[in-house]
Amino acid sequence: MPLVSSRRRSRLPVVPSAPDGSKLAAIVAGKILHEVIESGWQPGDVMASEPELIERYDISRAVLREAVRLLEHQGVARMRRGPGGGLVVTEPTVDRIIDVAILYLHRIGATLDEVFETRLVLEEIVAELAPQRLDESGLFHLRSLVESEAAGTEPNYRAFHELLASVTGNLALEVFVDILSSVMLLYVPGTTPLTKETLQASTYAHSKIASAVIAGDERTARRRMRAHLEAEAAGLRRRRSTRQRLDPELVLVGPSGSKRAERLARKLLREIVTGKLAPGAMVGMEPELIAAHDASRAVFREAIRILEHHHIATMRRGRRGGLFVTAPNASAVSDVIAIYLVRRGVSVADIAEVRTRVELAVVARIIDDLDTSALDELQRLVEMEQTVPEEDYVERVHDLHTALGAMTGNPVLELVVRVLVRLTRLYQMEVLSAAERQAIQDEIKRTHKGIIDGIVAGDAELARHRMRRHLEAIAAAL
Repeated sequence: MPLVSSRRRSRLPVVPSAPDGSKLAAIVAGKILHEVIESGWQPGDVMASEPELIERYDISRAVLREAVRLLEHQGVARMRRGPGGGLVVTEPTVDRIIDVAILYLHRIGATLDEVFETRLVLEEIVAELAPQRLDESGLFHLRSLVESEAAGTEPNYRAFHELLASVTGNLALEVFVDILSSVMLLYVPGTTPLTKETLQASTYAHSKIASAVIAGDERTARRRMRAHLEAEAAGLRRRRSTRQRLDPELVLVGPSGSKRAERLARKLLREIVTGKLAPGAMVGMEPELIAAHDASRAVFREAIRILEHHHIATMRRGRRGGLFVTAPNASAVSDVIAIYLVRRGVSVADIAEVRTRVELAVVARIIDDLDTSALDELQRLVEMEQTVPEEDYVERVHDLHTALGAMTGNPVLELVVRVLVRLTRLYQMEVLSAAERQAIQDEIKRTHKGIIDGIVAGDAELARHRMRRHLEAIAAAL
């Protein structure tokens, strides 16, 4: 139950769809996902039987089964066999998101330091908002938790951060904090990631942060949160068991109850990981891989669609064809997180609030590390915006924001930006009329150029001011 006064939540009218260039199975999966949302997303409901879905979408049985496997992987729906069977709506979970996020973060080599840096960005936002949003119920919960920690009766040391995120009333913040807190633990083998001394220091820090939140002192709460997380990160780095990169074995453990195609996809991933195959390397030819894994052709191809969906590997046809490793891409994990947020009823206000604050932090980091290559990339983006065809412009207006996320050099922070941009873009594309799109196009071009001019000049205050006003204008338009 929320610990703050209820804030109005408007459901997004659309859902993440298949990215450009997706195979037919991914496109069909996107259409089914849209139907699930439109029908109110009722777990346990049977949408239709397999023959009915084949007829509805005018596809083959093989394509439908590949699409269903993707939906199962995202936690959206599963196929139930037998009398009364059909495509059954399911409930996506945070565990599913974490499973997919681990896979992506391992592939891009994300470090523990990058996870912590992103946590710091998000939890400073939490510390800033919590004093504004705290109500009496939240106050009593916060006091109780701090007392339990002091008495040593609270087993979950992450509970404080989860509670504080819930106090903000911002669902996107809650989900991001939950994901990153869980992922962070995977870099530290063992059941107790923090030493006794670190836990004692953490308990003290939590009490001081809570005092600032209850007092309504945003600045002090933010400063104490930063000091607390920096101290925690330093303590973890000193531990011999701490890893800077994820153990490959972690990405090979699929969710319980994985179907045959998903299990095969994990086995193929193991071959890629253990063989240290780089993008472009060949894993094997279809007949050889089917024989080696004793799989049917149908199961094998479903497994390949899962690998393709997560940009792990792709099948090339023809005389020189085979399964080839592909470069990592954030679109699959972005979609899974976006689907979960839509299911939970994330509001446009939630997205706008987090996005504005995250992108202000991004601008500050870019200015701190500005170099010649970054300047060249910013100039290229400005020139690209001037030449984008009018009919494609609104879809592309967020490219600058995604590029800025990438320029931080932190792939975890970039992923957060991509998820927020993904949701904003979908809502904007569906809701804005042609006249509204035209009206804002020139203004966006001018504003983007102004933001970049501020970054190039090294004027953090000016660049952040322009970015804040720009994102506030987008939120107002929505």
